[in-house]
Amino acid sequence: MADEKATEAAGSQEAPKKSKLMFFIILGVTILLVGGGGFFAYTKFMTHKPTAAGEEKKEEGGKGESGKAIGEILPLEPFVVNLADPSGKRYLKLKVELELENPAAAEKAKQVIPKLRDTVIMLLTSLSFDEVMTPEGKIRIRDELLERFNQIMRPDRIKNIYFTDFVVQ
Repeated sequence: MADEKATEAAGSQEAPKKSKLMFFIILGVTILLVGGGGFFAYTKFMTHKPTAAGEEKKEEGGKGESGKAIGEILPLEPFVVNLADPSGKRYLKLKVELELENPAAAEKAKQVIPKLRDTVIMLLTSLSFDEVMTPEGKIRIRDELLERFNQIMRPDRIKNIYFTDFVVQ
């Protein structure tokens, strides 16, 4: 009789341990399934994917990623200038492309290319190697050129300047 009571007590203690373990296993599997299903549903149904028709409209409209229309692009001949270094052995090769507002501005820019080239040469020859090599220096050059070019191009405007080649030696 004592053995039966001891067996019943031991059996009742094992049952709650097994049920707790099974509960946590089922809970973990359920969380994984719900999380996986939620991730699948989010990536499949909630994210915005452009349609082929939307991409064609973007290309036809000539719009960039920012949604603004890309203007006329006018490439300038490459520039090779000596930098203002004491040793005089450093030079910069730079290729610039201009983004203009409209075709009329592009025509005017073609007429004043010598002035634009002179502006670039005068600015670049006054800079040292240290001023040219930092990212801040390149941004400063771009901003300064944009300001000077827009003074030459008045009333038309240059929207942006792109450096397509930038080599310092």
